Amino acid sequence: MIQSFKSAVLQQLWLSGDVTLLPNTYVYQVIAILDDLDDAASVKDFELLGGFEFSLHSPGYWAVTVTVNNVEPIGSVTCYFTAGQVYDVDLNEFQ
Repeated sequence: MIQSFKSAVLQQLWLSGDVTLLPNTYVYQVIAILDDLDDAASVKDFELLGGFEFSLHSPGYWAVTVTVNNVEPIGSVTCYFTAGQVYDVDLNEFQ
């Protein structure tokens, strides 16, 4: 279950469902990722949605790639996962 956000935009998107907060080309994928993060109960759930642990020195930090049309990566949704809880959800967009 999502407990906290780093990104104010993602928090607002999650709470309000306002799809105008992000570009239409990937806002629905981000919403689906947030839904999956909220439902995640184990590391296996992250692996099934294509997530990967991105820090060897700090276990528990996960990323899920966000793409346009499931082809072109535009960034990732990152978070810290421990004991079935998701913290510090953030959106990192490539510039």
